[in-house]
Amino acid sequence: MYLFLKKIVFFLLLLLTSAHLPAQNKIEATINNFENNKGLCRACLFNSAASFEKSDPFLCLQVNVINRTARVVFDNVPDGTYAIFVFHDANNNNKMDKSWLGIPSEGYGASKNKLPFAAAPKFDANKFFLSNNLNLKLNIRLRNL
Repeated sequence: MYLFLKKIVFFLLLLLTSAHLPAQNKIEATINNFENNKGLCRACLFNSAASFEKSDPFLCLQVNVINRTARVVFDNVPDGTYAIFVFHDANNNNKMDKSWLGIPSEGYGASKNKLPFAAAPKFDANKFFLSNNLNLKLNIRLRNL
């Protein structure tokens, strides 16, 4: 009887403590349409329109480009609304290069592939919502100008 009560108490404690743990989501993004395998793919996760506009990311990752494709995984992401911006840092200078006119000279993309013709991607057009331990898979196609 004592062992049975001990198991019930353990189970209840486990249930109570897991109920208060924040949900942790996962985002797996496959990025394609790289012009070559040089440099790195840099992917940044933003948690608000303001942070997206200010280039103040929640989290950034960098991965190698293999066979003109890259794969990034954001683990343990809290519930919320997010958007991803990616670019091909072909020359490894840790920034997205642009021409003197401000036109990107390296490939770039966003989480929902909503890229305006003559403007930077917007958070609202590319946002998605995470909750309940979601494992979200995205396919992002770079635009090369």
